[in-house]
Formats: sequence, structure tokens, C-alpha cells
Amino acid sequence: MDVNEQTMEQKPIQLYIKPLTYKDTAIFKFTFYKNPPLFKYLLSLGYFKYDRFQKMLYTEAKEEILDAIQVAGKGKLVINKSSLYAEYVSQAQKERLHTLDRVGIPRYNFDKCRILVKTAIIDENQYYLMTTDRTNHCKEVMLSLDFIHYDRKLSAFLMPMQEHYLMKMLNSVKGKVYISLHQHVHLRSLYVQSLFWTQSYHTDIKPPEEYLKHLKSNNYSINTIRNYYLSFFNFMYYCNVINKDISDITGNEVNDIVLKIASHNYLSTSSTHCMINAVLYYYKHVLNRNEYKSQILRPQKERSLPKVLAAEEIVKILNSCSNMKHKTMLSLLYSCGLRAGEVIDLKVSDIDSKRMLISVCKGKGFKDRTVMLSGKLLMMLKDYYKLYKPKVYLFEGQYGDKYAVSSLRQVLNEACKKAGVKKATLHWLRHSFATHLLESGTDIRYIQQLLGHSSTKTTEIYTYVSTRQIGQIKSPLDNLDI
Repeated sequence: MDVNEQTMEQKPIQLYIKPLTYKDTAIFKFTFYKNPPLFKYLLSLGYFKYDRFQKMLYTEAKEEILDAIQVAGKGKLVINKSSLYAEYVSQAQKERLHTLDRVGIPRYNFDKCRILVKTAIIDENQYYLMTTDRTNHCKEVMLSLDFIHYDRKLSAFLMPMQEHYLMKMLNSVKGKVYISLHQHVHLRSLYVQSLFWTQSYHTDIKPPEEYLKHLKSNNYSINTIRNYYLSFFNFMYYCNVINKDISDITGNEVNDIVLKIASHNYLSTSSTHCMINAVLYYYKHVLNRNEYKSQILRPQKERSLPKVLAAEEIVKILNSCSNMKHKTMLSLLYSCGLRAGEVIDLKVSDIDSKRMLISVCKGKGFKDRTVMLSGKLLMMLKDYYKLYKPKVYLFEGQYGDKYAVSSLRQVLNEACKKAGVKKATLHWLRHSFATHLLESGTDIRYIQQLLGHSSTKTTEIYTYVSTRQIGQIKSPLDNLDI
């Protein structure tokens, strides 16, 4: 058969091959869209064999045979060889070849050797009480310090509750044991706090103490101070690696360094902005160099849409909670659109059942606001209060202090798993609150006030995820007769 005959289409025909082992021989299996004339033509070439039982058209696995078939096809046959290298390409994608080397600070490997610090009063004396699962290993490290002793009765290390002892301990055990603070431990010294933030890094670089003092004097939240400090810490480390004095570099050099760190460490846009803000803060407020503000470039911000759960998914999550406290906390997050930190900061006195309002004190940006109290939520809170009898904080932790955000996060994870719902975050409940209000016709200015946003521009992001109007639009596919 001649490939120029009408039985052969004018458009080149794709022949797909797959390498196989057949009867201990390497072969190429050929497949193509149903085309009887083409099937007869290929068999006439002499390279092909057909197994009727396997329904398989094949040749020997030789490159020269593939070349001969394409020559005989006179441009009318194209052999798709993607399967020959598909396995190798997939392997390369899994191993992320040609990725940039990280420029982050080297870290210590603690091999799960961690100590948790709590406060305790024993025989009317105040102590830092430290617990660990690796007691024997930690004894070798901790008991070398003369201000620490081990209490066999409590199975814990004890140290006088003075912050300068914490600083001495951190400096002595750095790289050997990771020390973490329980959430009820509040430190007065921001400098000592910063030592906990950087203890896992294998470097002696330290940002100037004036940097911390400036951040504290401007009343930044502890989370913002931590993020700025660690971002500037990374910036300083890289400057030290390339032998640059941070007080002498220009705005253009700052741009190059931030871009290098961001691209090599695959930082998100928000993390890159945080690093720029942290660096700018140093030059503007510590060194008083305002000219850097106009010299440092910023990446364009991404507009990622908030994740929202359907009302049916919220019902499943809440109904999967058998624990009254857990169900009440998650219900409060959704019914009022609160942040996780705002929920655990709530006090019993913040619930006004007469006016059906909840007072949110010192939310994000240290702003107070008032949100509505749902009738259903009030009934849940009454049942919860009778059962748990909280004293100061509405939701108390193990030691009568505030409930931990990490524990609340775990509660939601377990609830999602039981409910068979995709894994969600605590903030998704806040997003769902705002979106569901918008879809029910609530004015966006009221939603802004309930969420505690300074501008409606921030709240308007929920108009992009609301399905109230989009769900009513008819797709053109529905008009097709298929």
C-alpha cells in the first residue's frame, strides 16, 4: 500500500509506542486510532508482527526500525516517543533537579531532644520546672549547670525563676537541647525571648539590641516582633556570608540580597514583604536613613482567594465534636468570625447575654470591637459553663490559663477527619463566616466591622469567593446537545 493513497489521511498519523519485554525480548508495542488500511500497510513493511491473543502490534526494540518506519511513511506517519523517556522525566520531577541552593542559616539537629519550660511554685518558692522525654540524655547536659537540679519526685528539672538563669542555660546548652516555653510562661526581657527564637540556628550572628528596643517601643505585637527579628536575622547572616557590613550597603545591594534570599529559599510574596519591612525598619528607625524607603523594590502582592467551607461541611465538622468545649470553641469561631487568638483571649466577662453581644478586646492591631452573640451559641455557652465552670478565661487550658491555639488547631484537624471533610485551618471558619454573611445579603460594611478590618478594601476579597451570583450563571456547556 502506498502512503499517498486516499486511505491514508492527509494529516500526519500518530503512532504511539511503548517499550515492553515480550517472551524475554525487548519490543516496541504500537497503538493508534482505529485505521484498518494503516494496520495492513504497517504489516506489509516487514518489521511488524501481530499477536492475536494479546491483540498487540509490535516490532523489535531497535531505533533503526523506528527510523525506517518514518522514512517509509514519507512524512505521513509520526512516531510519538514520549513513553521512552516518561519514567526518567517523572523521576527528575520528583527529585526537583536544578533547584537553587538554599542560602538559609544552618541548623542544629536536636534528634527530638527537647525540654519544655513551665513555671511552678514549690514550698512557696518560684521555679522554672522543665520536663522532657529524654531524661537521661538531658541530665548529662543540664546538671552540669550548678543552678539546675533534678527532682526525682516530680521527674523534672528545677531552676530558680529568674530570667538571667534562662539566658545562661540557653547559652550553655545551645546546639545540644532545644528549649521551648510553655504558653503560660511570659518573659519580661525581649532579649531573652529572642534567644529562644534563634537557638536552633548554627551561628553567632545577633541583630543589634537597639532593633528589639525600637520594635518594642512602637508597641508591635510579639508575633510581629518575632517575624521581623527572624527576617532581619536571616538578612544579617547572608550579609556576613558575603562579607558585607549592613551599615554600609546601598539600597540596590539590599534589593539584590533580599531577592537572592527570597528566590533561593522559595519565600512567598508575603514572606518577602516581611523581610523587606524588617530590613527597612532597621535603616529607617535604628540608623535614621529614610532614603532607603524609595530605593528598596517590592514584589507585586499576590491576590490569593480565601478558602471557604460550605455550610454543609460546617455542620458535619461541628456535629463530629463529642467534646462540649471543643464544639463550643469551633462554633464560636464560625458564628462570630473571630481569629483563633481572639477566641482563646476571651474572658467570661466578655459575654454579654443581656445585649446578645461579645466584646473582643485588643484584637489584631490592638483594636477593640463588638460582635453579635448567636442565640444557639448562647445556649451552648450556658451548657458549657455549667460543665466546666471557667473562672477568668472563657476557655481554660490544663493549668487554668488560656487554652492553647495549637490544641485548638488539633481539635479542628480531628473534627475534619471524623466528619470526612477536607483538612481545614481555623482561619477558614472566619473566611466562611464572612462569605456566608455576604451570600445571605448582609451589607459589606457590617461585615467589615464584625471582622475588625480597617478598610472595606480588605473585606471586598470575599466578593470574589461568594457564589450567590456566580452559581446562578448558566454555563454554555448546558446548551450543548451532548
